[in-house]
Amino acid sequence: MILDTRNFQDSMEALMENIRAKFVEAGAAIIAMTNKGQLKFRRVTDRKFPAGIYLQIAFEASAGVPGIIRSKFSLDSTVNRVFIECK
Repeated sequence: MILDTRNFQDSMEALMENIRAKFVEAGAAIIAMTNKGQLKFRRVTDRKFPAGIYLQIAFEASAGVPGIIRSKFSLDSTVNRVFIECK
């Protein structure tokens, strides 16, 4: 996940707990959450947003859960991008 915290007033821990709650609500079991910190984008699509906070989440879930997770975060303004890789 890439987070956009420009208009977010709470702490990073509160944001991570909110994201964790949405994953659990979708039916995922969180294994690990790692804050990779703020990294610059290789291709900047918005000059006012050249870097974002990368959050790596390892979770276990059934096959339909990634779609539910994408839909839960599609309207969330603090989440810029969601990338889910299945292994």
